[in-house]
Amino acid sequence: MANISCRAERACYKNPLMATPSLFGSLFHSLFLNDFTVLDCAIADRALGICGASFYVSAELFGSLDSKDFLFDFSTAKKALKALVDESCDHKLLIPAGLTAARAGGIQWGQWDYVCPPSALELFEDETITPAAIEAHLARLAPARMPANVSGVKFTLRTPERFLGEANFRYTHGLRYHDGNCQRLFHGHRNPVEVWVGGARAPAWEARLASEWSDAHFVAVPTLLNQNELDLPLGRRRATHTGYAEVSYESSQGKFWGRLPASRVILTSAEPSIETMSALALDVLRDAGLRGHVKVVAYEGLNKGAASSADL
Repeated sequence: MANISCRAERACYKNPLMATPSLFGSLFHSLFLNDFTVLDCAIADRALGICGASFYVSAELFGSLDSKDFLFDFSTAKKALKALVDESCDHKLLIPAGLTAARAGGIQWGQWDYVCPPSALELFEDETITPAAIEAHLARLAPARMPANVSGVKFTLRTPERFLGEANFRYTHGLRYHDGNCQRLFHGHRNPVEVWVGGARAPAWEARLASEWSDAHFVAVPTLLNQNELDLPLGRRRATHTGYAEVSYESSQGKFWGRLPASRVILTSAEPSIETMSALALDVLRDAGLRGHVKVVAYEGLNKGAASSADL
């Protein structure tokens, strides 16, 4: 949640003092890697429920030089830090401390219930999941992956500047046939969306689409267990629905089952991939009255996505 106030203090590390004889006296050494990866995840929020999030991740390493006069080789450092982010938080549901019935194989609170393999969850010490809390969590885990001469790592998460002035939205989905971690039922993203009409951006239509899809969970029809009971429309959100949707499937990582407010669900006839979503966007915009040659650029997170175009 990009705009929530931070309750967790940032992890702070003192730069090691280097007793290196030089014109400068004692030296401080650090190594930085800016935007070395993107973190896509879902966050369990007590007030908002489960929401998607995406951040650029940067890191600064502190320590002393090794026998080769390196703090840490850039290539090796990037691989180690990316593996840390991927294995601890990426494409997982991040759960704050003290949330009702949080457990290794799932979580239950309020209107939400989730049963999944333990690898799809990450439990935090903080009571609220904020960018600062994620930074501190990564900093606590980092030393085990660093060489002895690295005394600490500071992480920085950021969202792109375009979020300040362009339409964007958060969503969650699960892709049961995906070979990797996208198969996890509650993983998510925050991303921009572009609508082009006759070769020009259409900000008003982008805002309309982002509003329609804000905090939605996209679900393939075959995985919705109680569709007959809910009578949800295909490809459209029923924001006033008071029921609860039950979603279930089995993938290569195990069995996933979730219960969530039906008002958050958007049903898709195909797998809820970004390719499906970009095509669905054209249908939504056509029903809303948009005409002409339209192209939708749908992002899955910050740097990747799919585009669909048609004459409406």
